[in-house]
Amino acid sequence: MNITEYFSKLETSLRRHPSIVRVDEPQAYFISDEANGLLKCRVHFWDDSFLDIYEVVSVELGYPVRISYSYAYFRVSGPVFRYDNAPHHPHIATFPHHKHLFPEQIVPTDQPTLSQILAEIDDLVSKR
Repeated sequence: MNITEYFSKLETSLRRHPSIVRVDEPQAYFISDEANGLLKCRVHFWDDSFLDIYEVVSVELGYPVRISYSYAYFRVSGPVFRYDNAPHHPHIATFPHHKHLFPEQIVPTDQPTLSQILAEIDDLVSKR
């Protein structure tokens, strides 16, 4: 798998997800070589909430490794949560992986998959 294939598969899965009504154009793909790149995009859900996705990915090992990531979910009223691996909370047991619950909570978490995040958002959206 090369980085272009990874980004293409990710975009296809987002466009097919039943709760997503739109993936903003253009998505930003910055490909440094066949194995490394960056993706930035915003996906919108039917309730006017949205998810900002930021991934720096390498497929040098033959499978995707997210070097850096941030998944930030927002409602019209403001931020709900953000998963990221920025190394700014060394006291967290799962350092550098953590989750921000707004307004002021930081909790340990393993590195989430995009499927897990979308399932979490589906739960939140269906409860509205």
